[in-house]
Amino acid sequence: MQKIASFGTEQCRLRSTVHSAICTIQGTPEKLIVNLACTAKSEEHVTEHMNFVNDTLLPQMEQLLGIQFEVRNLQFAVAGRENLLAQPEHLHDGQRATDWLANPFIAPTLTPAQGLRVETGGAHADLSMA
Repeated sequence: MQKIASFGTEQCRLRSTVHSAICTIQGTPEKLIVNLACTAKSEEHVTEHMNFVNDTLLPQMEQLLGIQFEVRNLQFAVAGRENLLAQPEHLHDGQRATDWLANPFIAPTLTPAQGLRVETGGAHADLSMA
């Protein structure tokens, strides 16, 4: 199984539009699980990678194993699309970082001038899934 997983990783990485990829296989022959994460260099290539993996690569891997995957955990992303702040705001303000511990179920508010803060005098946040 390790050789087939390495094959899957390598087949993704050989594509010039792939930034990175990793594939693992686990489970038993009755419930074989494939985990594959593929990161494209740009957003325009994600659909192409999804089609390649679903239509070509996974069927090849199943054929080599002689068993179909029971579960396919597939993840596709675009390199460099992390949504990080350029500079953390209020890094020096340690109190703000721990305010939520006193009232963990209070809904936080975000204001442009003050950043994220917890309103301690308000009602509890509605955490229902309604």
